[in-house]
Amino acid sequence: MTAYFITCHASVACVRDQFRTLHRPEHLLLYHVDAKAPAALHETVRRLGEAFPNVVVLPSRHYAWAGYSQVATTLEAMDRALASGSDWSHLVVLSEQHCRLRDEAGLAAALEPGVSYVDATPFGAMNPVSQADIAHRFSMEYRELPGIGSFGIVPAAPDPEFLARLRHGSNWYILSRQACAYLRDAARTAPEAARLRAAVHPDENMLQTLLSADGGEGGRIETRETTFVAWPHISGNPDMTFRAEDFRAARAGDRLFIRKRPACLPPEVAAALEGWASLSEADLTAVIGAPPEPSAEAPDPEGTALARRVASRVVRRGRGVQADLPNLRFGLRNPSFSLRFRTARIPDGIDVRILSQDLRHFRVLLLEAESPAIDFVPRLRHGRPAPLLRIRVPEFDFRREILVEEDPARGFWTRPGDGGVIGLVRVIEAYIRVAEGLGAVRAREPVRGLAAARQEAAARGRSLAWSLRRLLKRKRPA
Repeated sequence: MTAYFITCHASVACVRDQFRTLHRPEHLLLYHVDAKAPAALHETVRRLGEAFPNVVVLPSRHYAWAGYSQVATTLEAMDRALASGSDWSHLVVLSEQHCRLRDEAGLAAALEPGVSYVDATPFGAMNPVSQADIAHRFSMEYRELPGIGSFGIVPAAPDPEFLARLRHGSNWYILSRQACAYLRDAARTAPEAARLRAAVHPDENMLQTLLSADGGEGGRIETRETTFVAWPHISGNPDMTFRAEDFRAARAGDRLFIRKRPACLPPEVAAALEGWASLSEADLTAVIGAPPEPSAEAPDPEGTALARRVASRVVRRGRGVQADLPNLRFGLRNPSFSLRFRTARIPDGIDVRILSQDLRHFRVLLLEAESPAIDFVPRLRHGRPAPLLRIRVPEFDFRREILVEEDPARGFWTRPGDGGVIGLVRVIEAYIRVAEGLGAVRAREPVRGLAAARQEAAARGRSLAWSLRRLLKRKRPA
């Protein structure tokens, strides 16, 4: 009997197909759907939870790549699995993009009671490039912005002794029941838990390190990867989707699962998975209905309206301030709130940026607009620390942020219960002033030409027109 913990964020088809291949009445299936996932995916998993008594649906949270939210959600799944009353022996951690590589008998034979299968490589056994990567993850204290990712806020002193105890590995692992019971408590109480939580990418270090240092309380560990990942150098696909030959190679080895699943499965893969399914697609449709209709990808209307509101206030209050809404320009839904500000005094290549996903927690930062060569060496920009960002947001990943260390909140701002944004406007204005002062010598404000005056007048006109439309809409009788 096995417990599966599956994280979902995008594809209804993947979830339905995977459920059909994994589901057996004796197994426990736990699902978490990212809060920012499409409504059709939330509805699909909700239906599974209502129709099948062995399906547990965790409350949705804003889940962020490389953030502690990934570990926190896994620990919550362990809690729910241990409290379920189900007599499972192993917890298998998967995403919606995983496919199985073995039939039921093959999977059962591969899992030894009391043994966890975890990729946990000691820091000292890594090559210099990998060591630089891992050391960078602990070079700062990180704070997570819900649904966006983790930002370095305070530099942390190097600790060679801590790194010597560190273990690193894939976040796709299989844990024994004994290991889950141990980790559930150790993640809260172990001496090094706080430092592991405050890193970036803790999903690849935290549980691996705690389990390796437990003195045997969590049971035996077999250091191995159980998921075949179709990395670009293997599959030739930059999106890391596997091919039929990758599926065959993974099955011929000792792997139990493979990812990432392509949208259209190769025929031989589809046939193998269908042979392992406990339900046909027609059977599943009879129980939970046809897949919900997907909604069109479009910028979040509430986030866009709030971004316009904030932008108009900043532009009105600051002469020469130009605002840009990247979500509207690129047609993006995630993050739900994104703003860029520039003035003539800000040095070229520096933007004032604001992000939010849940429209309650915001981050203001100074961003290097150009993507630098990726290296993990601490850098200064304009005399200030400029850490490398590791967040999966367009225009941000592996760029450098210029820290504003005089800000005690480090650019984080929480919207009050009344919905007011004046506090955020003031933080943005303060960051604009810092950005304008980054040059070694402050340049005099240039005399605005006719073109610049026209651009500013047009921007003010658009803001006024939008405000009038909002006002008329509110006054329109029902």
